[in-house]
Amino acid sequence: DLAMNIQNRPELVRRLVQNGMGMVELHATWCEPRFDDAGESPQTARVKLREWRLKAPADYYGKIKKEFDDAGITIFTYYTNFGEDHTDTEIDAIFEAARMLGAKGVIGSYGLAIAQRLAPFPSKHGMFAGLHNHDNLSDPDAFSSEASIVKGLSYSPDFKATPDMRHFTAANGDCLGFLERHHDRVSSVHLGDRRRNNGRSTPFGEGDAPLIEILRLIRDNQWPIMALL
Repeated sequence: DLAMNIQNRPELVRRLVQNGMGMVELHATWCEPRFDDAGESPQTARVKLREWRLKAPADYYGKIKKEFDDAGITIFTYYTNFGEDHTDTEIDAIFEAARMLGAKGVIGSYGLAIAQRLAPFPSKHGMFAGLHNHDNLSDPDAFSSEASIVKGLSYSPDFKATPDMRHFTAANGDCLGFLERHHDRVSSVHLGDRRRNNGRSTPFGEGDAPLIEILRLIRDNQWPIMALL
């Protein structure tokens, strides 16, 4: 029920503290201004956002980091999508923003082609880039299966898998087998529940995702994999 914008960030922090959350994957929409005012075309808004990213004040993200630090919350990763219209300087600015927030990596929803283009950027900023999956098995460019994620990981040692277990379940993937085979390249897992066979999302425990087994597997093997709700 909470719109993801700058104005609601204090309420986000309050709710994280209230619910005992000590770590967050922070979406860029909580940090960046919106340029989609009435009468503004999507193209113009996109240009304005790029320009803002390139000219953001030096201390802008440091102040946001302090908000979370003061609340005892670690910003583990920074989430923003990448597309063909991103310039190299804009990609650098996004990684630099994540670094100033204290994040270890940058996560986003994109496909194999964009991943190839992103391959040189994480190491420039001392970070990793996370490959996030969905359930679209019909798109050969999409991260949706174990094979597609493994292919993406081959593009750079600075790529890590961030499997969303509800989407992986909906795509009939083997969540536990994936972790057993690739845990050394996994930075975090997104935990949510969903039905198999491209089924609907459900409350925890009412779908087919093996959530308890995933957490036990990570715990018992002491893998340094973050669990994100």
